[in-house]
Amino acid sequence: MFSYMAVVALSASISTANLSQNPQWLEYGQAQQRQAILKKPMAVFVGNGKEGWGSVVRDGAIDPAVKKLLAEKFVCVYVDTQTPAGKALAEQFEVASRGLIISDRKGTSQAYNLSGTLTKTELAVTLDKYADSNGDVRATETVVREAPAGRPIYVPQYQLPPGYRIGST
Repeated sequence: MFSYMAVVALSASISTANLSQNPQWLEYGQAQQRQAILKKPMAVFVGNGKEGWGSVVRDGAIDPAVKKLLAEKFVCVYVDTQTPAGKALAEQFEVASRGLIISDRKGTSQAYNLSGTLTKTELAVTLDKYADSNGDVRATETVVREAPAGRPIYVPQYQLPPGYRIGST
């Protein structure tokens, strides 16, 4: 009897430990409610398909340490652009087919907005930067690597000094 209870207790603790290592993916509305309670920043991954959140990383799968960071420090959302609701939400976030949005702890401002992909290292650094940010967000860090549908990528023109021409000596 005691050995059976020990096995049940051990398996429950193993499954609980396993759950804390992986993010829980929520719908956007559910995540907003959870964020209001937990006061954690929201990490919104935009992709397509069943495991599309992983496609935001362009050089392989998301590392276990990053999954643990997401599970512990963020309220995680996956927006599937293959669904009409997901496509509409991605457009509201001004994200192309893949991207990442990170909110502040209050859920009132965007701290980070990526349209496109990033490397595993860039993801880890970005998440680490915004995981414990307690300050008010005054501006959104915006990274555009893929333009949202129908919107061009703005690239500022370099201005030459007056009187200077390319090719002049």
